Amino acid sequence: MKKKIAICANGWNYDSLFDALKGVREYAEKEDSDIFVFLSYASYSEHVTLMQGELNIYRLMNPEDYDGVIVFSTALNSEKTAISICTETRDKNVPIVSIGMELEGIHSVRVSNEEGMRALVEHLIEKHDIRKVYFIGGTPDHVDSITRLKVTREVLAEHGIELTDDDIGYGKWTNRYTFMLIDDLIDSGRGLPDAIICANDVMAMSACTQLETRGYLVPQDVIVTGFDNSLEGKNIYPAISSVEQNYKEIGYKACEIIFNEINGKKEIVREVVSSRFSCGESCGCRGDEDYAAMHIAYCRQLYKRSTDAKLLDQNERVMRQWLTDAANYEELKKNWGDHYLRNHQFEGKGFFICMHKDYFEKVMMSELELWAQGRSSEMETMVALKDDRLLDDPVIDAKNIIPGYCKKENEQHIYFLLPMHYFENNYGYVVITDLTYLITENMLYPYMERLQQSIRLMRMNMRLKMLYDKDQLTGLYNRFGYENKIIPMYEDSLASQKPIMVMFVDINYMKSINDEYGHLNGDNAIRTVASSILANISAPAVPVRYGGDEFLIIEPDCGYDKAETIKSGILRYLEDKNSKKDVPYEISVSIGYTVSDPVNRRDAMLSDYIREADRLMYVIKKEMHQKNDRRKVRD
Repeated sequence: MKKKIAICANGWNYDSLFDALKGVREYAEKEDSDIFVFLSYASYSEHVTLMQGELNIYRLMNPEDYDGVIVFSTALNSEKTAISICTETRDKNVPIVSIGMELEGIHSVRVSNEEGMRALVEHLIEKHDIRKVYFIGGTPDHVDSITRLKVTREVLAEHGIELTDDDIGYGKWTNRYTFMLIDDLIDSGRGLPDAIICANDVMAMSACTQLETRGYLVPQDVIVTGFDNSLEGKNIYPAISSVEQNYKEIGYKACEIIFNEINGKKEIVREVVSSRFSCGESCGCRGDEDYAAMHIAYCRQLYKRSTDAKLLDQNERVMRQWLTDAANYEELKKNWGDHYLRNHQFEGKGFFICMHKDYFEKVMMSELELWAQGRSSEMETMVALKDDRLLDDPVIDAKNIIPGYCKKENEQHIYFLLPMHYFENNYGYVVITDLTYLITENMLYPYMERLQQSIRLMRMNMRLKMLYDKDQLTGLYNRFGYENKIIPMYEDSLASQKPIMVMFVDINYMKSINDEYGHLNGDNAIRTVASSILANISAPAVPVRYGGDEFLIIEPDCGYDKAETIKSGILRYLEDKNSKKDVPYEISVSIGYTVSDPVNRRDAMLSDYIREADRLMYVIKKEMHQKNDRRKVRD
């Protein structure tokens, strides 16, 4: 029977994750399992609200919907989040493996930092005779940072070398803070150390870059080492001397533990995988691998990567144009789907954008107001691309978060789920199926950043269009909207020779309501009539507040029978409102309508039909007033 394995991971640890996925997939394939990777880009360098928006992707993962869960507990960049996921999964009796942290009642697989770190520091001392070291850790409280610093101190002490607190800085695992540390080190006047030992490759590469910016070369002027043995660290020059953690074995063991528990082995497992020193060029050695060949192979692909990146940028620019040109929600959704149907060479054959419906349907509501009233649980697929075709509104809900997902026996897939958010508030998520270009080329972070910027721009643009085209009191189109929506609609009706219905609605005794009850009640009457109109029409009908108390309804391909139905519905709506006696006055309208004749009256202007509908409305209004006047005389 088909199984489902969930993985909670962080995209900044791309190489470790990618290697681990190789191991997970290898074992999971034997058990006919699909893999669901809930991926964030939470970072210690981000603002806390931005970080929370990323971390919220893990809330989408309901442990009970999966046969097992694997959590990269020391790599989520939030210990609190990692512990919460692990304990919740354990408490729901779902098999769970923590990669990194050892938690009570939870299986764990971890890398032993000690062997590789010890070998690295000993190599620097014995091979390169270093005596002065500067250590760049991740964060002071991170278990991996603590262990790597501890081993470094121990090995140095064994060789009579002291590492003081002044010789330690924390780069928060990122480039920005590492750049600052290198600048501070150079500007301190203490002179460069013999070696800068970094707790990961990102900080090591950042240190090399900033040293060169400041006029120093690695390894000629100073040795720099890392930890992770990342592909990027191998491909730069000089290749980073680092520590290999063997994450493929870790992923394989984690998946094996889950299926052992599924098959009845309940005892808690604690697996430890050894790390090893990987000698590169940044310490002054030739290294363990043929780095010259690796650099050449990387350079051979530079032009292709460059042209691919430009094409991806071009696709995104085209998408933004399509999206910002959309006049309404329906057009937006259609344009979005059509764009990805034509351009998905980087996204692959299974690509989905799932969003809270209110985010675009209620663009006049500010985001703060939208979140304050409670996030809607209703989600909709804005884009559902599968096997080079668009799916027709596949159902998604709390249990079925992959649009169109079905369990196919002996066909393994891996799904990457990434959050979309505005600061800490999440409005949707993206799904990418299998190992597409965006995954294999590690392009997800910039891609998601640009996508979210486009979505934000799109919402703001729709809001501006609505502010421009819509009447603020009623939400109906105003005279600008009339120009932009209805005149093109009339021209289309002439071209297609299909009739168009023109209805004129006018509020009765509006002046009396304003004079006797005040303009606030007058505004209430206008809003009530607008509501009656909206309740009785649907797209493609277009309602317009044509004047102070005058309304226009235009509907293409609409005959007299439907027009009469709309009129009757509006009158019934108002009768029902009046029967409730919520206000001390009655709200009524006079309605006149006509239907165009695009075949025999091709020279007629839209304004001609509006005048005709207005005239018919006035006849009804006049009769109603005369009837009421006679009634008053009798009374």
